[in-house]
Amino acid sequence: MRTPTKNRFRVDERAQSEAGFTLMETVVAMAILLIGLISVAAAITYALVANNMSRNVTTGKLMITSMLEQVETLRNTRQLTFGQIANVGQVDNTGALINFAGFPADFRPVSINPGPDGIYGTLDDPTDPNGIVPNYFRRIQITPLSSNLKRVQVTLRFPGNNGQMQELTGTSYLNNDARSNFRR
Repeated sequence: MRTPTKNRFRVDERAQSEAGFTLMETVVAMAILLIGLISVAAAITYALVANNMSRNVTTGKLMITSMLEQVETLRNTRQLTFGQIANVGQVDNTGALINFAGFPADFRPVSINPGPDGIYGTLDDPTDPNGIVPNYFRRIQITPLSSNLKRVQVTLRFPGNNGQMQELTGTSYLNNDARSNFRR
């Protein structure tokens, strides 16, 4: 209640004490803000994990595509004959310019250097820690389907979620006639 004093009104002190926030209101507001901040932190963590996994998958796809294209290029440039494009123990070096041992059919570390033969994915690729892509392993399987057709399958193992290894596989088919792939 206001009472007049010298033409001015004085505010009752009880009404003044009810203005502002109580301690309980402040605690509830802080709890709501804390839940929001924890949610944002969880979303950021999830985004970082998803980004890392996406990067590994993209790198894997590029490595597989690169290897499949290399095999086709070896045939097109006649660096290797169609008979030489095979796994170790199945290579036909008849009429070849170089003696080639073949591609190993087991999982090997992915090397960033091709080794003395100049071909990636072979037994002579360096395996020292500075010359490989860490935690990436590649297997190249070449299956003859007929005398003029081979299936080239590249499988890549790489780190996935929760430290488990994941696999990606790419398949291509290679024929015996490099000229039939080009238009004139």
